[in-house]
Amino acid sequence: MIRAVERFTRRGWQRLDRLFDWLFTERYNPLYQLGALGFLYFWIVTVSGVYLFVFFDTSVSKAYLSVEYLTREQWFLGGVMRSLHRYASAAMGVTVTLHLLREFSMGRFRGARAFSWISGVPLLWLLFAWAIGGYILVCRSTRAVSGYGYGRVPRLAAGVR
Repeated sequence: MIRAVERFTRRGWQRLDRLFDWLFTERYNPLYQLGALGFLYFWIVTVSGVYLFVFFDTSVSKAYLSVEYLTREQWFLGGVMRSLHRYASAAMGVTVTLHLLREFSMGRFRGARAFSWISGVPLLWLLFAWAIGGYILVCRSTRAVSGYGYGRVPRLAAGVR
C-alpha cells in the first residue's frame, strides 16, 4: 500500500519537477532545494525571534504594550522584524512540509536515511506546535481573538466523548 502511494505521488512530483525545470531551469529549481530553504528560514526565524524576544514582555499586563512598542515606537525595524518573523515562519512550515512529502514520495526514508526520517517527523510536529504557540501568543497579546475562539474550545472539547 505504501509503495502504491509512493508511486502515485512520485509521478506528481516528477511532473511538477519538469514544470519547474522549464520555468526556472534545472539549476535553479526551488523544489530541489527545499531542505536548504527550510534551513535558511529556520535561521531567519531564529534571528528575528531573538530580536523580538528582547523587546517582548511576557507578563499578562504588559504583553500588549510591548507589541505596541515594537509596532509604533520602532516602526521601521520592529515592524520589519515582526513581518520577517511571521512570513519566514510560514515559509518554513510550507517548505519543511513539502520537503517531507517529497522525500516520502521518492522513497528516501528507508535504509541509511531512516534516522533522518525518524528525527524529522517529530521535528515537523514541534514546528507546528511552535507555530500554533506563536500565533496564540500574538493573538492574546494584541487581544485580536479576545477569548471568543479560545473560550469555545473547552466547551466543544467537553461535549465530545
